[in-house]
Amino acid sequence: MSKSTSFRASLARQYRLHQGWLGYLTVFVIAFVLFANFQHVAVFADPDSYYHAGMAVQMRDGHFSTSFTALPYTTLAHSYADQHFLYHLLLVPFTAIADPLIGLKLATIAFGALMALTFYWFLRRWNVQWAFAATMLLLMVNPFTFRMNLAKASSLSLTLLILGIAAAFSYRYWLLGFLSFAYVWFYGGFPLLVLSVILFAVVSALHRRIMKRQDSNTLLHKIRSLLGRPFRHQRIRRLNLRIAVAVIVGTTVGLIANPFFPSNIRFYFDQLVRIGIMNYQHVIGVGGEWYPYHFIDLVANTVLVSIPLVIALVLFFLFLKRQSTRSITLFFLWLFFLVLTLKSRRYVEYYVPFSMLFVAMSLKDSVGEFNWKDAWRSFKTDFLGNFWARIGIVAVATYCLILLPTIVVRDYVSEKKDLANGFPIGMFQQESRWIKDHGAPGSIVFHSDWDEFPVLFYYNSSSRYIAGLDPTFLYLQDKDRYYQWVNITLGKATGDIYATVRGSFNADFVIVAHDHIVMESLIQSDQRFALAFTGPDANVYTVQ
Repeated sequence: MSKSTSFRASLARQYRLHQGWLGYLTVFVIAFVLFANFQHVAVFADPDSYYHAGMAVQMRDGHFSTSFTALPYTTLAHSYADQHFLYHLLLVPFTAIADPLIGLKLATIAFGALMALTFYWFLRRWNVQWAFAATMLLLMVNPFTFRMNLAKASSLSLTLLILGIAAAFSYRYWLLGFLSFAYVWFYGGFPLLVLSVILFAVVSALHRRIMKRQDSNTLLHKIRSLLGRPFRHQRIRRLNLRIAVAVIVGTTVGLIANPFFPSNIRFYFDQLVRIGIMNYQHVIGVGGEWYPYHFIDLVANTVLVSIPLVIALVLFFLFLKRQSTRSITLFFLWLFFLVLTLKSRRYVEYYVPFSMLFVAMSLKDSVGEFNWKDAWRSFKTDFLGNFWARIGIVAVATYCLILLPTIVVRDYVSEKKDLANGFPIGMFQQESRWIKDHGAPGSIVFHSDWDEFPVLFYYNSSSRYIAGLDPTFLYLQDKDRYYQWVNITLGKATGDIYATVRGSFNADFVIVAHDHIVMESLIQSDQRFALAFTGPDANVYTVQ
């Protein structure tokens, strides 16, 4: 090789290296700026944000307990596990560098950008040419980015899930075992990694068996048989078994070698089975995220994914024999998350990214390496001279230049509005501080809604409350007490309200948000509830 050729090759390598790092940096910066723009409001759209901030503050201050006494009438008082333990631990530095609630927003921005970076890395890891475009498209889908901008563990959970699947795809079973262990300590969605890895192992085994049957009569197969050389299929089978064992062992160790064991077993059963799968939405009022996502609404709200998804599905089945085990696995994961999302809308945070992963990976398998020069040459010779092809070109150009920007702008404005509505920073602060200053530690506060608990808990963790995090925890522990509380908060209770509040709940204070007018009238009708403090968000009554 001549010096000039070697020099050009060196420049080419440097360019590719620079281009690779530049891509990662660009993705991170764009995602960071986008998330920062959404977080630039003094509001949390999800009340659980305050709970996460409160738990991180307690860790920062050196307070750690394997029990949870803030909700004494719920199942959490007897079987509690901090399913976000590692997430709360990661929040500690952010609560130390700024006001904890501002720090929580900074963490949400950073973790969201890390998620986008991981998504991009996953596609680059398997040489998907349109990895950058797929990542940018992902960040434009409203329901997905809305969920990622909620101050909770969603973005890091998705990051861990993608890393775990990547470890399985690469058959790095030691890394997979570690990630499985960490996932249990990090988030209650850890069964998703177990399901994904086992699904890949099964798909890989079946795919290899089909390939083996197709190759059984080939000359190469017969030569290898004569030489006694081990088949690659046998090696793959052993690797599939190893990753399946790794994810199961890692998850099991994470459950048992856990500061909350054995209470965490009952907690996960309630959280994953009773709330996540069975769900009591037809019996009691639960969080909006647990209600179904209608198919038409899902397609319309994720139209930026739906259109390429239809194209990818058509090509997937047309070129099924070309599809790798990775693409087939992602197809079944997409289908699984579609079913979950149609059951509970919260799973859209998994449906959208796995739709995009399937689209990108399956298109790569369907069309192979895409050569832009050949495509342009074919486009000029085969399409420009055809009338219907020109019509199609106009339609595609119209969509890309007019409809697509319109959808992006519409969704951006809508998401900004949605994230600006919710629980403002400082909500219930004065009321909570008054109760903390005038009540004894452990005093019970009868509050007007279950989603008020995280905010009240953040500003006053020394008191005890009736229901929170999910109303199902109260319902499962004591149905009669649940309906007593609900009927009072809705103003439907009859009889001696004081006897219920004081006798059944042993409450010392009643806090009624200003928008609970009917409950307010019910409490005011009994003089044994004395108005003690009027705050900007609620009235506080003492129970005589």
